[in-house]
Amino acid sequence: MEVLNPTNKLILGHMPFVGISYQNEEKNEEYRKRFSETNATRKVVEAAIEMGIRRFAAATPHSSILSPLHLQVLQLIIDEGHDIELLPCIEIPIRLDNSKINAFRRWATYVKFERRLYPEVKRLIINDPILNFREDWKHRLSASKPYSDDDSRKLTMDWNEIDEDLQFFAELPVGYVEFGSETDFLAMTGRFDLLGELMERAKNHGFKNVLFGVHHAGMTIPILDDELEGFHGYVTPLNPLGVMMFPTKLSAERAVKSVEKAVYAIKPLAGGRVTPKKAFTYVFNFQVEGCMIGVSSVAELKEDIEAAIEVLETVNRKFID
Repeated sequence: MEVLNPTNKLILGHMPFVGISYQNEEKNEEYRKRFSETNATRKVVEAAIEMGIRRFAAATPHSSILSPLHLQVLQLIIDEGHDIELLPCIEIPIRLDNSKINAFRRWATYVKFERRLYPEVKRLIINDPILNFREDWKHRLSASKPYSDDDSRKLTMDWNEIDEDLQFFAELPVGYVEFGSETDFLAMTGRFDLLGELMERAKNHGFKNVLFGVHHAGMTIPILDDELEGFHGYVTPLNPLGVMMFPTKLSAERAVKSVEKAVYAIKPLAGGRVTPKKAFTYVFNFQVEGCMIGVSSVAELKEDIEAAIEVLETVNRKFID
């Protein structure tokens, strides 16, 4: 039987490098200052390679101020001959009446759909620790009107932006393309035509493996498994606290365990709220293809990788036995 290489399961995420901590604005600012110097990013990326990491998440150049600097470091690493693989996340630019859809109304729409089966979902979304770092989250969500069925039928896409983003990564060593968590909105509103077109455009640009990012695995995974074919799998939060696992932690766990497609875990440490060993013990209880970790220093990277290897070696021993 094949023995799994522990580091093959790990993916170095990009969020800290672009100034996102999932903790607080002070920490975000600390990250922005640190990684505004490409040498700081390069130091962590090179350390990850030395520790056996070969897969790196990325975002599009226009997604944040620091994203171009992160991509610059990855390009330099590639140009120097390192055998790495990029896993870019591409935001889905959904439009209504030629304007970008409102994020708070989008989340209000999730509540509208999910509360039919999960009455507790609004409370869980309102109190989620990561979502609460959005400015005035609780009030603005409660005051937002869900999109109507008529709105859903009128949704369109900025296909020029999609094509530009796909073209940017077309010549790079990409393992899969992930379309972002706006997927949840398109799935719940029944716009499988738009999701299908996203897959076709990705394949037309040469990308064989398409994943969909979902934060509402308990709803979205069953819907897409029934309604859509031709994609590789899902990218979704998995952590023992249930942070960003909607509509409930249990429903998300059930969906992940039942799906036959590939699943890649994100937010395993719940934005720094779970110890690494506890996080990886939980995540690798599932049959995930990979687990993405975000780190802000070499020391943090070392701690996370050592904990993940310890857990995965235990899994390997059980597999061999």
